[in-house]
Amino acid sequence: MVEGSGPPTVLVAPEPDPNALRDELVETTEVSSVEAVEHGAAALEVLEDRPVGAVLSAADLADMGGVDLLQQARHKRPTVPFVLFSRDGDERLVSEALSVGVTEYVPVESSPDADVLADRLTDALARVRPDLTGKEGPAGRFEQLVAFSTDILTIHRRDGVVRYVNPIIEDIMGYPPSEFVGHNPIDRVHPDDRDDVLDFFTHPGAWLGEQREVTYRMQTVAGAWRTLESVGHNRLEDPALAGVVVNSRDVTERQQYQRELERQNERLEKFASVVSHDLRNPLQVVRARVAAARAETESAHHDHIEEAVGRMENLIDDVLTLARDGQVIGDLDETDLDDCARAAWGRIEAQEATLVCQTDCAIEADGDRLVELLQNLCANAVTHAGPDVTVRLGLLGDDDPRGFYVGDDGPGIPPEERDLVFEYGFGTGEGTGMGLAIVEEIAQAHGWNVSLADGADGARFEFTGVTVYPKGSPG
Repeated sequence: MVEGSGPPTVLVAPEPDPNALRDELVETTEVSSVEAVEHGAAALEVLEDRPVGAVLSAADLADMGGVDLLQQARHKRPTVPFVLFSRDGDERLVSEALSVGVTEYVPVESSPDADVLADRLTDALARVRPDLTGKEGPAGRFEQLVAFSTDILTIHRRDGVVRYVNPIIEDIMGYPPSEFVGHNPIDRVHPDDRDDVLDFFTHPGAWLGEQREVTYRMQTVAGAWRTLESVGHNRLEDPALAGVVVNSRDVTERQQYQRELERQNERLEKFASVVSHDLRNPLQVVRARVAAARAETESAHHDHIEEAVGRMENLIDDVLTLARDGQVIGDLDETDLDDCARAAWGRIEAQEATLVCQTDCAIEADGDRLVELLQNLCANAVTHAGPDVTVRLGLLGDDDPRGFYVGDDGPGIPPEERDLVFEYGFGTGEGTGMGLAIVEEIAQAHGWNVSLADGADGARFEFTGVTVYPKGSPG
């Protein structure tokens, strides 16, 4: 601890060197005193034992997340300024931090120098506790982030009346913020959805500190209906907020896409019924006739007929799989990518092949559909690259994963066939030619993009647009 007058500023930073960062803060500013700790638990002990001027905390700590520390700190010292710093661009973290009452948020680049980070933290500290630094700061960076958020952010009183709304409300709904502040917007909610919204705010004292969700339609200034998905955090007991903080996202296009998929599913169900009944029955007759013919006489033609019937049955199975995978996917959850890959690997015949998983993360997905996607890719590799193929599963992007890939060490796909691999029925004589079409269907149902990588050894399929969660994240 560096001594000075006044209550200390608690610095919680596991890396690169909390003591160096502390020294930079004291050397370059007029911070009265700084106590550096590496763990959230140590910071909580300081808050428990003595007065504290402010808390400066990294978002990623060895024993807990920065938002978790913030939440626990608010219970011990609800009015102590809390500054959270993390890698820039993490809007989800900003939203979570706001919901539990962060005072200021400082975005930084990856692995900043101690002097650069110290300057930014000093500016933030000057905004929230100028008496600790002798400086006056500009308008809060956190307020700027909220103002330019792509989600509608509102703070409501106990009765639902809006105390604050950010400017994005005008871009999405057409209303200037002044028309919302001081009013309860329930009259703008679709009549069929009002009970759900009213229930959202019912008995706020019964869910203090908790979270609720509601989806509803709200009328724009032009008279159209937009579908909003709102997550509310009850912060009525937090002196810094004293309200229900609601993050609302416009999901109108997503809902329309969902309804269109449901209509497609109805058509696919009818198609699947025809395929299952009207094609399988004749094939059963053929099999029975071949069995009867074998009893009467031996012929090499019988083997060829049975082989063709088996191929037809496989085609029917793949077409039915396509019909099922075209359906609206189920709930999207944090799904362990390695576990799904191993489950898929267990469904194929690959005694001599090897699966190497290098992800150690979760992604947002329907687990059952993800297993089917990976099963088709692994089976495709074994079929076309050989029985002793090595299949690798890995992440795209090192510091900021944006998706994943599945690749093999086989001969790859010839240039003249690369544009055709996802087409129905395309194949090289082995398999049904449906496997990669199924992969694309499942990926698109998740909102992902799938492509065949250029310049890779073997065949490598890359999936982008995927929400990737580091293992152990709060999710």
